Amino acid sequence: MSRSISLRPPVTALPTPRNRRQSPDGFLDSCESLLRCALQPIVEVHTGTLYGVEALVRGFDALRFGSPFALLDHAADAGVLCAVEALLNRKAVEAFATLPDAAQRRLFLNVDGRSLVHGANAAASGPGVIEAALAEVRAAGLPASCLCIELSERHETATLPGFRDAAEALRREGVRFAADDFGQGFSELRLLFDGGIDYVKIDRHFVSNLAQDPRKRLFVGQIASFAHVLGLRVIAEGVEDEADFLACRELGCDMVQGWYVARPTTDTAAIHPLYEHVGLAVAVERRQRQDAGDVDLVCGAAERIEAVLEDEDIERVFDLLRRSQDMRAVPVVDRAGAPRGLVRERDLRRFIYDRFGRDLLRNPNVQHTVRAFLVAAPMADLRTDTETLLRVFAAAPPGCEGILLHDAGRYVGLVSATALLRLLNEKRVRLALDQNPLTRLPGNLSVAAHAAAAAVRSAATRHLCYFDFDHFKPFNDRFGFRQGDRAIALFAEAMRRHLPESEGAFLGHIGGDDFFAGLRGLERVELEPRLRALLGDFAQSVAGFHSPADLAAGSMSAKDRDGTARCFPLLRCSVGVLEIPAARPAGDADRLLAEVARLKSAAKASDTGLAWLSTEP
Repeated sequence: MSRSISLRPPVTALPTPRNRRQSPDGFLDSCESLLRCALQPIVEVHTGTLYGVEALVRGFDALRFGSPFALLDHAADAGVLCAVEALLNRKAVEAFATLPDAAQRRLFLNVDGRSLVHGANAAASGPGVIEAALAEVRAAGLPASCLCIELSERHETATLPGFRDAAEALRREGVRFAADDFGQGFSELRLLFDGGIDYVKIDRHFVSNLAQDPRKRLFVGQIASFAHVLGLRVIAEGVEDEADFLACRELGCDMVQGWYVARPTTDTAAIHPLYEHVGLAVAVERRQRQDAGDVDLVCGAAERIEAVLEDEDIERVFDLLRRSQDMRAVPVVDRAGAPRGLVRERDLRRFIYDRFGRDLLRNPNVQHTVRAFLVAAPMADLRTDTETLLRVFAAAPPGCEGILLHDAGRYVGLVSATALLRLLNEKRVRLALDQNPLTRLPGNLSVAAHAAAAAVRSAATRHLCYFDFDHFKPFNDRFGFRQGDRAIALFAEAMRRHLPESEGAFLGHIGGDDFFAGLRGLERVELEPRLRALLGDFAQSVAGFHSPADLAAGSMSAKDRDGTARCFPLLRCSVGVLEIPAARPAGDADRLLAEVARLKSAAKASDTGLAWLSTEP
């Protein structure tokens, strides 16, 4: 959700509004003349393509209310809640229908839970609010799949009398549902497990400052992974700057909305089919990271199986299965081409080979549409990396036939379990060329790519850390290369403990006893104690290699480069840290790496083993 007020944040109504003295009819007339609908774009994270819009109410202040919630509460008290909701929805559909290619988009409507079910409150009369909105959509010549109802935590919608039956009937018509403001409460979790949700909209609280907050990153990443396993799509609300947008994309969100994309507008001509700055931000990030993604691998693994519409007759699926004896599942899409799930061949066998099953299909009272046989399937964007695809598939229920791929929300293919394993193997071969076999950390190519990404202006503070062992050669000469390799492996494990990759840290192994770490969003007061703890942890680990006499003396005896025996300090690690302040570009990657390597030399000469420099002028 954008910073603009919509049908969500509770704000108290202004004192004694004039409209409280109006009759219900007079209040409705005022709503008709003063309330307006604004639309806010929701776009695909990889391309900036317009996916849909959320309808937001405007003009409530002219009615002397402090928020849309206060307006709706007054309407409920006056017994005209359903009428006001129907009015708002009509205006939203009228605005939405003027968009180019509206049939290929989604209209997200925030509907008050008290009016969702006919008869849910005493004032309900006439057709249900959503049924009325659906009739408006169809009257505009648009498919029912254009309509998505947002269910928020303000009212526990799932517990309302008759909600489940009403929602299921609407879903059979093609209407979609979204869990709005996800993370504010618990009732929406039940909706996710009960299979009544198509989209998860992550609340703006968890999106704001996402790029710099490791805990928020962990939460958003886990929710996105969980949603994808259930075959749901994830929308991040309240995205207001490029750093948070890129973090949403990195963590698996499928779509974003917020001021970074565009502000809500009542001028539908200002809504574009493509928001180029969004796609450009992705392209720049990939170019700076020298990362083309796994699109070529994923495209090669995807099977281009013909999809069927969810409202087609099931006989269409039988026809496809007859034509391809090896087909195990048929992808299902809606009228906009968005993937909906799969019809599995094994679920249809009894209708093919069993007499009772065949008779059941001939029964005119039985629903014969594809939707009746539809099962959920994991979904992912075509540009999703292979590791994420594997995690999504591994968490899917037993018997999963594969992952449905989409591009800008449109179905493009199915990656089967066999193809996914082949894809992962190809990716691992690529990574093996750059990965250190001892520590399993990425090497120089990945380090250079990370430095290039850090050089780009960002809203987050960035740190580049260059680690190098002190007195490693005499340690190797004294204890042998095998123990030297153990020391290197110990340091890699210590890095993973103190700078977790799960919190966004990039860890690299440049070679030998040289390591690299890149971090975003931490300030010096947070990072420096971690680095000191890491160096101390490593020093304590390698102390076990030395004799009690060496430890007591604080030195070890070994030969120098000329072969002369002398005393050397005990093995330790030093680190040079280059800090790139927020909102400042830092030049090219080669200069950054040269600078942090120079800092490493300064750190080795210091008593603490740490040298710090900021690029702040």
